[in-house]
Amino acid sequence: MKNSTSLTLTLLLCMAILTSCSSLKNEKLAKRNKETVRVWFEEGWNNDRNEELVERCFTPDWRDGNPLRAEQVSGYEGMLQLITSYKEGATDTHFTITHLFANESQVVIRYEVDAVHSGALFGVPATGKRFTSTGIVLYEMVDGRIAVSWQELDLTSILNQLKG
Repeated sequence: MKNSTSLTLTLLLCMAILTSCSSLKNEKLAKRNKETVRVWFEEGWNNDRNEELVERCFTPDWRDGNPLRAEQVSGYEGMLQLITSYKEGATDTHFTITHLFANESQVVIRYEVDAVHSGALFGVPATGKRFTSTGIVLYEMVDGRIAVSWQELDLTSILNQLKG
């Protein structure tokens, strides 16, 4: 009986240690994932360093899950095209992160954006108007980099500001 109790306690202790190690690993992955997305917005968009951060922040086979961009090219080339498109349509862009949540395989961010409509954007020719909006992006992460992104953007608000 004593050996059985001792064995049970030993197994319980081992399970607790393994669970704790797994939990710490997941926390570490979540923190790394969160940092990748934070860097993408604060260093990339806000400091005009997107091009140099693509390979650091995205997987080579990144893909865009946004149905508005169904024809979006995947990978680094696709992300570089997306960056160019946004930068041609909007200048003086600043993102403010309002919410940022992460786990070991996903990140969700909610942001506010402020920019000047300086080129064709969302089918609207340049107006020179400043616009603001909000958006939410869900990222699927692999090894601390973005593999897939799905964005929900308040496009109606942007179009109303640009056309109004």
